[in-house]
Amino acid sequence: MKTTGSPIHRYAIYLFAIVVLLLAGCVEQTIKKTTTTAPTSTYPAEIKGLDSPTSMAFAPDGRIFITERVGRVRVFKDGKLQAEPFATIKVPRMLGYHETGLLGIAIPPSYQALPYVYVYHTYDKDGKLFNKVVRFKADGDAQPGPEIIIDNIPGARIHNGGVLVFGPNDRLFVSTGETGDTSLAQDIKSTGGKVLRVNADGKIPSDNPFPGSPVYSYGHRNIFGMAIQPVTNTLFVTENGPTNNDEVNRIEAGKNYGWPEVTGKARDKRFVDPVAVYRKSIAPTQAIFYAGDRFPEIRDAFVFGSYKTREIRAIKFAEPDFDTVAADNVVMNFDEQVVGVAQAPDGAFYVIGSNTIKRIDRLEP
Repeated sequence: MKTTGSPIHRYAIYLFAIVVLLLAGCVEQTIKKTTTTAPTSTYPAEIKGLDSPTSMAFAPDGRIFITERVGRVRVFKDGKLQAEPFATIKVPRMLGYHETGLLGIAIPPSYQALPYVYVYHTYDKDGKLFNKVVRFKADGDAQPGPEIIIDNIPGARIHNGGVLVFGPNDRLFVSTGETGDTSLAQDIKSTGGKVLRVNADGKIPSDNPFPGSPVYSYGHRNIFGMAIQPVTNTLFVTENGPTNNDEVNRIEAGKNYGWPEVTGKARDKRFVDPVAVYRKSIAPTQAIFYAGDRFPEIRDAFVFGSYKTREIRAIKFAEPDFDTVAADNVVMNFDEQVVGVAQAPDGAFYVIGSNTIKRIDRLEP
């Protein structure tokens, strides 16, 4: 085709065409990034009828176990939330903002050999608050009294921790808060402000860093999320700062994470610096390493909720050591405060809100 006009005019036409193509490419890239839809899941789209859900766990037999802050463990099966609780636990009744109650739940990987449901809850003893970890037999939809795994963990109106996750060899990790008493976090003899590690029966593993103690790491303020990185089998946690410097920490046995001496990246050899810091508080909550195929853009990422900003974030760690952040992005905005996230066996991705649990079928930041 023959072109007409001056060289300047022809150049302007070519430049305009290039800009149009580039903009079209950017729009296409943005659409691909923000409108990912997951395949249909066999698990429910939403679980309603809950009273302040705090965590959930998926059993190999298809049941979903859900904790309610008010002290009930609920079961969802056969397409509906069962009317009768799996277990009812007496927890303190408190008005106004508090962080007490039935807080965490976990099911061991070796479920066939260890058919138990583990939960963490606050309780009152002689007018003083404590926390404990107990387990229930999972061979029915309603259970009698539990077996105590860990007891006498310091408790208070705030900073109770409460997240449970199983690591390799059915070792149970437990997050505890320092209950607002900052001195507990640096006290190795206290179980407050720590990550604890015990065997499935509550006994102390022989390879724990402090002989005879469940303490695995210390110097923590209040951990609301824990997940095991599947390649390295390393524990990662989300930790809430005082008014800023919320953290994601990579946990190493016997190490000190600094609270209350330091927050954020202090570059102090006495303490382990976080792998990620949020200087403006987001209040990070429960976490997973997403291992499903439904959302390939967050596969293998450390995914966690934000209570304050109502977001879902995903951190990709750099291989092979997974100790530095390669990317950190908001992958979704939610319509209520995010208590945590969870993954079903088929890769379905769930968000626990303040009143409901919803399966996410589309990621749209």
